[in-house]
Amino acid sequence: MLCNAPYITPRIRPAMFAVIAAALMLGACGYKPLYGAQGITPHVERQLASIYVTPIEDRAGQMMRLKLKERLSPTADGLDNAYTLDITLDESLSRLAVEESGFTTRANLKMKATFELVRSADQMRIFKGTVKTISSYNELSSDFATKSAQDNARQRAIVDLADTLRTRLAAFFQRPAVNAARPTPSGTYP
Repeated sequence: MLCNAPYITPRIRPAMFAVIAAALMLGACGYKPLYGAQGITPHVERQLASIYVTPIEDRAGQMMRLKLKERLSPTADGLDNAYTLDITLDESLSRLAVEESGFTTRANLKMKATFELVRSADQMRIFKGTVKTISSYNELSSDFATKSAQDNARQRAIVDLADTLRTRLAAFFQRPAVNAARPTPSGTYP
């Protein structure tokens, strides 16, 4: 028997049983991964493709909208807009690694996307939230090189936000009672 093996100490046995119990409970509660062969179902793919992303302010907003449209509907098959996604982007910059001379050599670009998903049929807000990311870059002696590094960090942050938002939306649509979404007693939405 596995538990009587000499290499399994009494300290390892409870941990081993806890891992096995956790794996069995996850399977029993209906847990399904969003990645891999059993990931996003065709129904969820259609739901994601039916989201209209409203225009977002500034150049970063344009880039975010294009990336989201690419992520939500890669085939762009023109499904009806059953949902509208409103997004507000916030960007901040914090300088790190200050040298004795007072110049910074490293910076963090922080981006936050606050979103709201509205069902077009009844204008009901069914899902809202915030996704955040931080992208770092080097500040160099050349202004052009620093600007290029900052633009690259912004592009990486937008890709990360779009991927995270797609995953959050897919998880939302994967839930069984999504079409019957109503406000909870506290006034928040699921």
